[in-house]
Amino acid sequence: MRFVSWGIVAACGFLLAGPAAKAAEIRVPDLPSPSYNWTGFYAGIYGGGGYAAWAADYCRNGGCRHSEGQASGFAAGVYGGFNHQFANRFVIGGELEWGKSSSSRDELIFGDRALLSSFGAFGAARLRAGYAFDRLLAYGAVGVGVASIGNGYRHTVQVGCDSVQEMIWDEQVKAGLVVGGGFEYAFTKHFVGRGEYLYADYGGVTLSGRDRSRTEFHNEMHLVRVGASYKF
Repeated sequence: MRFVSWGIVAACGFLLAGPAAKAAEIRVPDLPSPSYNWTGFYAGIYGGGGYAAWAADYCRNGGCRHSEGQASGFAAGVYGGFNHQFANRFVIGGELEWGKSSSSRDELIFGDRALLSSFGAFGAARLRAGYAFDRLLAYGAVGVGVASIGNGYRHTVQVGCDSVQEMIWDEQVKAGLVVGGGFEYAFTKHFVGRGEYLYADYGGVTLSGRDRSRTEFHNEMHLVRVGASYKF
């Protein structure tokens, strides 16, 4: 009887040990490796809309007026950088760009007076971070940008019997914060297309005239563009 009892215990132990051993072998499978790897250098060109926005406060003889202007134009340029993709599909990188905008605007105030603003050449250095869905990369970007910006105002002064237009103009390179994001798609191993939006805040500038007028400008730019690059 004792031998029968030990036999039953041994059989039960064998039956319980089998499923336990199989359970120990079960593990969560790794995510499949993406077929496209974003690691590498790249260079490309872009084009799109450059939407310049500025706000100004014009004050003269104790009277002030606030004005806001928008100037849409075309923006085009070149860009290049480097990406590194991790095993979990996250991608980080850095990018440089240089371009030119045609945005400019005159805004009439106080009848014979006009505020002037224009955006010229601009560039930026940005850090990027995103997630790769195989050949599709979604990313965000933040960095520092510089731009050649002109601000001024034009008014009419009376010189004797003649009316003469006088203009005060200031053009300088301004620096500011640039943020944005977009999507890239790898059509082939080397050819990559993108669409993105960027916002840049270049701060303000104050102009003073001989007629004791004072104008304070605040300059921003919105970029909506597409690009094509070659991945090395």
